[in-house]
Amino acid sequence: MEHPTLVLIIFVITYIFIAVQRIPGLRIDRPSGVTIGSTLLLLSGLLNIEEAYSFIDWHVITFLLGMMVMIAYLEFAGFFEHVALWLVQISRSAAQLLLATILSSALLSAFFVNDTICLLFTPIILKATRFLKLNPLPYLIAIATASNIGSALTITGNPQNMYIGIQSGIPFLRFMLAMLPPVAAGLAINYYLVRLIFRKTVNHQPIEKVSIRIPKLKRTLTFKALAALGITLALFIAGMGYPFAALVGASLILLAGYVPPRLVLKEVDWTILLFFAGLFIVMGAFEKAGYMETLMQFAARRVSGESFGGFMGLSLIVTLLSNLVSNVPAVILMQPLVEQFGGGEKFWLLLALASTFAGNLTLVGSVANLIVAEKALARQVHLGFLAYLKAGFPLALLSLAAGTVWLWFFFAG
Repeated sequence: MEHPTLVLIIFVITYIFIAVQRIPGLRIDRPSGVTIGSTLLLLSGLLNIEEAYSFIDWHVITFLLGMMVMIAYLEFAGFFEHVALWLVQISRSAAQLLLATILSSALLSAFFVNDTICLLFTPIILKATRFLKLNPLPYLIAIATASNIGSALTITGNPQNMYIGIQSGIPFLRFMLAMLPPVAAGLAINYYLVRLIFRKTVNHQPIEKVSIRIPKLKRTLTFKALAALGITLALFIAGMGYPFAALVGASLILLAGYVPPRLVLKEVDWTILLFFAGLFIVMGAFEKAGYMETLMQFAARRVSGESFGGFMGLSLIVTLLSNLVSNVPAVILMQPLVEQFGGGEKFWLLLALASTFAGNLTLVGSVANLIVAEKALARQVHLGFLAYLKAGFPLALLSLAAGTVWLWFFFAG
């Protein structure tokens, strides 16, 4: 490729947009950052439109779209809000409410994408803690951290897992089986750590029960959407390609749902699809210019997948990179290194685990964390960087260490 230095400059500018987002005088988020980067590559003549299209992994885009359509129907039906308020109603103490928040956030995030759960659960939990006169901070931290941990369980839990699932071809149940112990350990650490930090307020003392009106659930629509999702998961398990299975599920609910699709499709996060498309183009140009090969040779000389120390080192690199540029770009950057190590399941699973658990390290470590913080701030509750760090930092380190050790021994021999 001609002018590789210009490609590097555009790549660095794009990743600054992804990592920083808040630049004085500019209001640029991640999707717009990669769109600007890919447009600069086209305007400079470094890529033509056909090359740009060829760099986009349409399997990933299709998979994301199919899953988001089914989730949008469940959201429209009031399913997530109904579940959250029901859990609040059955909790008898602050500690029980914390446990219910962690388990529900984690379980739902495993199948419905963690960002969605954070978006919907945060205002509900804030309303509940206000009614119950409880400190909202432990519950906000629990939503963010548990949704990150829980999303690591399955290929459908978050965008980076969806990408890894398609690139690696790991069967759905195989992925879930390998991830179950580290996710369970992470959630246990999460619960006891948050309880320890907020031990003065999160205890087993009975809380005053208040009546919170649970909105009526659109039962027929919920049943149809859950049925479509169930069929999709069955197709995953049966070995059908992830993108095709997701499209089948989305098509079924579009056909069976009695709600005009245009109303529901407004709930689909189209910016995620834009983000992935732009990121694929920028990464494709970076690889075409030869920088990816140089970067991977540098990393491979310092990290080996053949030793336990090297495996831990790889986990550390993914963790740091995920906090520097966010988890999805980190996964795409690390893919060539994983393939250089032979593309074995343990490396793909480590990539999924480390990039996801790393999101708990700091408040800006994942989009899910930022969603919780922004939703809380809109309701006059401030979840600060340091308040989050007290729980998030030790949680990330402990869960990453436990998960990495588990994966190493799970694939031993």
